[in-house]
Amino acid sequence: MIRLILIRLLTFVPTVIVASMVLFVAVNVVPGSASKAALGIYATPQAVKRFEHQHGLDRPLVIQYVEWAGKAVRGNFGMSFQNAVAVGPEVKKRLPVTLQLAGMAFLVAVGLAISLGALAGFYHQRLPDVCITSIATLFGSVPNFWLATLLIYLFSLHLGWLPTGGYVPYSEDLVANLRGMILPSIALGVVSSGLLIRIMRTSLIEVMSAHFIETAQSKGISNFNLVIRHALRNALIPFLTVSAVEFGFLVGGVVILEDVFRIPGIGSLVLVGIINRDYPVLLAAAMVITMIVLVTNLLVDLLATMIDPRQVRARN
Repeated sequence: MIRLILIRLLTFVPTVIVASMVLFVAVNVVPGSASKAALGIYATPQAVKRFEHQHGLDRPLVIQYVEWAGKAVRGNFGMSFQNAVAVGPEVKKRLPVTLQLAGMAFLVAVGLAISLGALAGFYHQRLPDVCITSIATLFGSVPNFWLATLLIYLFSLHLGWLPTGGYVPYSEDLVANLRGMILPSIALGVVSSGLLIRIMRTSLIEVMSAHFIETAQSKGISNFNLVIRHALRNALIPFLTVSAVEFGFLVGGVVILEDVFRIPGIGSLVLVGIINRDYPVLLAAAMVITMIVLVTNLLVDLLATMIDPRQVRARN
């Protein structure tokens, strides 16, 4: 087991390097000019050339990547092209906002998945199962920004219960902070729950067919105790492994929603970088999101290796 853990840790570094290279190339080959975005469309060729030389954009892409990566590992993501401020502190300030949104959305997704998935699994191939499976399919196919717009219309504009957007730091007003994060958390969590509901359903169906469940049923244990005390606990192991991976994707899925709800997180910073062709901002924000996804996947992989001995034996 220790050998497998070490292998995963060693392969993590090359994965990060490859991901950063792909991200760097993708950002730099996107159509559009960073110099024209910063200086304006009427900038003279001399001004454009001076800007590109000042920021190293006239050098080969390989050299640009090596310099950027060398600074990034030390936490220096460069200066913004638009306002000439350090990008690192801005990313650091916005990261907790995105993590809070992803965390709250994760709780929504897991709560829906465990309750609805367990109910569908228990009533396998019966009416509740058919209804919940259809709902899960609907949840998974709805764009989160469309659901966000619907929630804003219903709960903000029509009922007036919650704000349409904006962000209040929890250190200033916890209640206002939570009220502002409810709708985006629901929009993000509901869409993510579609996959998790089906996984929870499948996992519980598999556990319910095990021999120890038949033994418990023969002893006259009630259906509620059978599911809660025996089946659900065993079904949660594979479910939690997949749901932890889903958390990483939730962080990557906040880009549009943060813009819809005017939340100053990493996702909205990505959009600012794309619109302004601000490469340092875009690279820093996208790389942080990528690192969160990769680290989450690594932790889940290590956890699965330690929890499930069969996985270790299968790889030896």
